[in-house]
Amino acid sequence: MSSETSNERVELTIPATVEWLVLARTTGAAVASRWSFTYDEIADLRLAIDELCLTLVEGPNAERIELTYSLTEEALSVEGRTVLAKPGASAASDSGATGDFTLSAELSGRILDALVDEHGIRDGAGEGAKTAWLRKKRSALS
Repeated sequence: MSSETSNERVELTIPATVEWLVLARTTGAAVASRWSFTYDEIADLRLAIDELCLTLVEGPNAERIELTYSLTEEALSVEGRTVLAKPGASAASDSGATGDFTLSAELSGRILDALVDEHGIRDGAGEGAKTAWLRKKRSALS
C-alpha cells in the first residue's frame, strides 16, 4: 500500500435503530476487504461493529449514529458517536435501558475483547450521548 493511501477515512450516518446496523457492518467489511484483511478478520470485524453499534443504539433518545472508519497500513479503526434527538422530539430508539445496560455493556466488552485488539466507550456531552470505538490490526500475513 502506498503512503498516499495509508490514512483513509469513510464516514457513515445511520438512524439509531437495529434495522440499519447491516449497513454499518457491510461498510466495515468493504473497507477491510479493500486492504486485504483475511476472511476471518473481516468476519470478526462484522461482529465487532455490530456490538459497537448495539452499544450506541441502547441508550434512550438516540436519533442517529455517526460512524468513522479509519484505515492505516496496520489497522482499521471504527469510531461511533450517538447523536441525540432534540429535546421534545420523538427519539428513533428508546429501549428503556435501565439496570440491564450494565450487564449488556459488560457482555459487549467481553465479546469485543475476543474480536478486536482494542476498544472502548465513553459518555459524551449531553444526557445519553456516547462514543464507542474499536481497533483491529491486520495479521502479518495480510
